[in-house]
Amino acid sequence: MANTLIDKARAERERRRSGRSRMTALIGLVAAGGLGLLLALTVGGDPNEAPTCDGETMKRDDTCLIISSRGGGGSFSYEEMADRRESGNSAARGIGFGLAGLCAVLIVPTALRLEPSRPWGVPAAGPCGMCGNTNLREKKTTHSVSQGQMTYSCTGVVALCDLCGSSSVRQP
Repeated sequence: MANTLIDKARAERERRRSGRSRMTALIGLVAAGGLGLLLALTVGGDPNEAPTCDGETMKRDDTCLIISSRGGGGSFSYEEMADRRESGNSAARGIGFGLAGLCAVLIVPTALRLEPSRPWGVPAAGPCGMCGNTNLREKKTTHSVSQGQMTYSCTGVVALCDLCGSSSVRQP
Protein backbone atom coordinates (compact mmCIF):
# COMPACT_ATOMS: atom_id res chain seq x y z
CA MET A 1 0.00 0.00 0.00
CA ALA A 2 2.95 2.34 0.54
CA ASN A 3 3.73 2.40 -3.19
CA THR A 4 0.07 3.10 -3.97
CA LEU A 5 0.05 6.08 -1.60
CA ILE A 6 3.30 7.39 -3.10
CA ASP A 7 1.94 7.02 -6.66
CA LYS A 8 -1.27 8.81 -5.68
CA ALA A 9 0.68 11.67 -4.06
CA ARG A 10 2.95 12.03 -7.12
CA ALA A 11 -0.08 12.11 -9.44
CA GLU A 12 -1.73 14.77 -7.27
CA ARG A 13 1.46 16.85 -7.24
CA GLU A 14 1.70 16.57 -11.04
CA ARG A 15 -1.97 17.60 -11.54
CA ARG A 16 -1.31 20.58 -9.30
CA ARG A 17 1.87 21.63 -11.12
CA SER A 18 0.34 21.25 -14.57
CA GLY A 19 -2.72 23.33 -13.64
CA ARG A 20 -5.16 20.51 -14.53
CA SER A 21 -6.77 20.45 -11.08
CA ARG A 22 -7.28 24.22 -11.21
CA MET A 23 -8.74 24.18 -14.71
CA THR A 24 -11.05 21.26 -13.88
CA ALA A 25 -12.38 23.04 -10.79
CA LEU A 26 -12.84 26.36 -12.60
CA ILE A 27 -14.57 24.76 -15.58
CA GLY A 28 -16.90 22.91 -13.20
CA LEU A 29 -17.74 26.12 -11.32
CA VAL A 30 -18.35 28.09 -14.54
CA ALA A 31 -20.56 25.30 -15.92
CA ALA A 32 -22.60 25.04 -12.70
CA GLY A 33 -22.93 28.83 -12.52
CA GLY A 34 -23.99 28.96 -16.17
CA LEU A 35 -26.65 26.32 -15.58
CA GLY A 36 -27.91 28.26 -12.56
CA LEU A 37 -28.06 31.47 -14.58
CA LEU A 38 -29.80 29.67 -17.44
CA LEU A 39 -32.38 28.29 -15.00
CA ALA A 40 -32.92 31.69 -13.41
CA LEU A 41 -33.35 33.55 -16.69
CA THR A 42 -35.39 31.06 -18.68
CA VAL A 43 -37.83 29.62 -16.16
CA GLY A 44 -41.36 30.89 -16.52
CA GLY A 45 -41.03 32.45 -19.96
CA ASP A 46 -41.92 36.05 -20.72
CA PRO A 47 -43.52 37.91 -17.76
CA ASN A 48 -45.33 40.21 -20.23
CA GLU A 49 -47.03 37.26 -21.94
CA ALA A 50 -50.72 36.75 -21.18
CA PRO A 51 -51.56 33.95 -18.71
CA THR A 52 -53.33 30.83 -19.89
CA CYS A 53 -56.35 29.01 -18.54
CA ASP A 54 -56.93 25.41 -19.60
CA GLY A 55 -54.53 25.87 -22.53
CA GLU A 56 -56.25 29.02 -23.84
CA THR A 57 -54.68 32.49 -23.73
CA MET A 58 -56.66 34.78 -21.43
CA LYS A 59 -57.88 38.28 -22.24
CA ARG A 60 -57.90 41.13 -19.67
CA ASP A 61 -61.59 40.65 -18.74
CA ASP A 62 -61.49 36.81 -18.61
CA THR A 63 -61.99 34.71 -15.49
CA CYS A 64 -60.47 31.26 -15.04
CA LEU A 65 -62.25 28.56 -13.07
CA ILE A 66 -59.87 26.03 -11.51
CA ILE A 67 -61.34 22.90 -9.93
CA SER A 68 -58.95 21.04 -7.65
CA SER A 69 -59.41 18.29 -5.08
CA ARG A 70 -56.09 19.28 -3.43
CA GLY A 71 -57.11 22.86 -2.67
CA GLY A 72 -56.09 26.03 -4.45
CA GLY A 73 -59.08 25.93 -6.77
CA GLY A 74 -61.53 28.75 -7.41
CA SER A 75 -62.29 31.57 -9.78
CA PHE A 76 -59.32 33.76 -10.78
CA SER A 77 -59.07 36.97 -12.79
CA TYR A 78 -56.46 37.74 -15.43
CA GLU A 79 -54.25 39.56 -12.88
CA GLU A 80 -54.57 36.76 -10.33
CA MET A 81 -53.57 34.15 -12.91
CA ALA A 82 -50.53 36.26 -13.88
CA ASP A 83 -49.56 36.50 -10.19
CA ARG A 84 -50.00 32.73 -9.71
CA ARG A 85 -47.70 32.05 -12.67
CA GLU A 86 -45.02 34.43 -11.38
CA SER A 87 -45.11 33.14 -7.79
CA GLY A 88 -44.66 29.54 -8.93
CA ASN A 89 -41.45 30.41 -10.77
CA SER A 90 -39.84 32.50 -8.03
CA ALA A 91 -38.41 29.48 -6.17
CA ALA A 92 -36.71 28.12 -9.29
CA ARG A 93 -35.38 31.57 -10.12
CA GLY A 94 -34.06 31.99 -6.58
CA ILE A 95 -32.28 28.62 -6.77
CA GLY A 96 -30.81 29.52 -10.15
CA PHE A 97 -29.54 32.93 -9.05
CA GLY A 98 -28.29 31.43 -5.76
CA LEU A 99 -26.29 28.75 -7.60
CA ALA A 100 -24.86 31.29 -10.05
CA GLY A 101 -23.90 33.63 -7.21
CA LEU A 102 -22.30 30.87 -5.15
CA CYS A 103 -20.23 29.72 -8.12
CA ALA A 104 -19.13 33.29 -8.86
CA VAL A 105 -18.03 33.75 -5.25
CA LEU A 106 -16.11 30.44 -5.21
CA ILE A 107 -14.14 31.09 -8.40
CA VAL A 108 -11.55 33.41 -6.82
CA PRO A 109 -10.69 31.27 -3.76
CA THR A 110 -10.56 28.16 -5.93
CA ALA A 111 -8.22 29.80 -8.42
CA LEU A 112 -5.94 31.04 -5.64
CA ARG A 113 -5.92 27.78 -3.66
CA LEU A 114 -5.11 25.63 -6.70
CA GLU A 115 -2.44 27.97 -8.10
CA PRO A 116 0.13 25.79 -9.94
CA SER A 117 3.06 27.81 -8.59
CA ARG A 118 2.09 26.99 -4.98
CA PRO A 119 4.09 24.01 -3.80
CA TRP A 120 2.45 20.66 -3.08
CA GLY A 121 2.12 19.76 0.60
CA VAL A 122 3.88 21.42 3.52
CA PRO A 123 7.61 21.56 4.35
CA ALA A 124 8.77 18.43 6.18
CA ALA A 125 10.35 18.73 9.62
CA GLY A 126 13.76 17.41 8.56
CA PRO A 127 15.95 17.19 5.48
CA CYS A 128 15.66 14.57 2.74
CA GLY A 129 17.14 11.23 3.79
CA MET A 130 18.76 10.66 0.36
CA CYS A 131 20.20 14.04 -0.68
CA GLY A 132 20.11 16.01 2.59
CA ASN A 133 18.36 19.06 1.08
CA THR A 134 15.61 20.80 3.00
CA ASN A 135 13.16 20.93 0.07
CA LEU A 136 11.31 17.81 1.27
CA ARG A 137 7.52 18.32 1.28
CA GLU A 138 4.85 16.09 2.81
CA LYS A 139 1.09 15.68 2.72
CA LYS A 140 -1.49 13.35 4.24
CA THR A 141 -2.80 11.00 1.53
CA THR A 142 -5.59 8.44 1.61
CA HIS A 143 -6.23 5.59 -0.82
CA SER A 144 -9.59 3.76 -0.77
CA VAL A 145 -10.66 0.56 -2.51
CA SER A 146 -14.29 -0.59 -2.57
CA GLN A 147 -15.14 -4.27 -2.85
CA GLY A 148 -18.85 -4.89 -2.72
CA GLN A 149 -20.26 -3.15 0.33
CA MET A 150 -16.88 -2.90 2.06
CA THR A 151 -14.46 -0.02 1.58
CA TYR A 152 -10.85 -0.44 2.59
CA SER A 153 -8.72 2.65 3.06
CA CYS A 154 -5.11 3.33 3.86
CA THR A 155 -3.86 6.70 5.10
CA GLY A 156 -0.29 7.89 5.43
CA VAL A 157 1.84 11.01 5.30
CA VAL A 158 3.79 10.92 2.03
CA ALA A 159 7.06 12.85 1.78
CA LEU A 160 8.42 13.72 -1.68
CA CYS A 161 11.75 15.34 -2.55
CA ASP A 162 11.79 17.55 -5.63
CA LEU A 163 15.56 17.43 -5.99
CA CYS A 164 16.41 13.71 -5.91
CA GLY A 165 12.92 12.19 -6.37
CA SER A 166 12.99 10.12 -3.18
CA SER A 167 9.76 9.31 -1.38
CA SER A 168 8.65 7.84 1.91
CA VAL A 169 5.44 7.10 3.82
CA ARG A 170 4.82 7.28 7.55
CA GLN A 171 1.81 6.92 9.80
CA PRO A 172 -0.11 10.18 10.39
